Amino acid sequence: MGHMIIGKDHVIRSIAECWVYVEMIKLPQEFALVFLNDNLFDDIEKLIDLKNTCDYPHLNYLTNSVIEFLKVNSLKGQLLYMETDYFSRYGTQVGVIFENGDIKCEPMHGDGTVNHLLKLLGVRKLLQKDEFDTLELYKYRYMD
Repeated sequence: MGHMIIGKDHVIRSIAECWVYVEMIKLPQEFALVFLNDNLFDDIEKLIDLKNTCDYPHLNYLTNSVIEFLKVNSLKGQLLYMETDYFSRYGTQVGVIFENGDIKCEPMHGDGTVNHLLKLLGVRKLLQKDEFDTLELYKYRYMD
């Protein structure tokens, strides 16, 4: 799947409107997502220009610059940043929620992480579906 930012439609729209390489994807329940693709990542790193580190070993692209970007944008509403990496049915899922300009809960990883964080974000799962399937995220397994 890659690296993505999920939030309410109006919050993601405000991000997409400010960045050239960002395409907003609408999701059910008035949510939306944008991928943290290489171009957006590079632009954030250049613009915010904080020491290029990653304090969270399970999150490869959550540098100090990206954290600052997410903190600022979370002033408009909650944001979920997540990274997933799967091959066949095996892989990893890691994520963190930002709210009111700060990290709401420390980054989590392991099975069930994405669904747990989506629930904290306010996703209401449908009958016989989990939060991931409710938002139809299976359609967006790749950033291409």
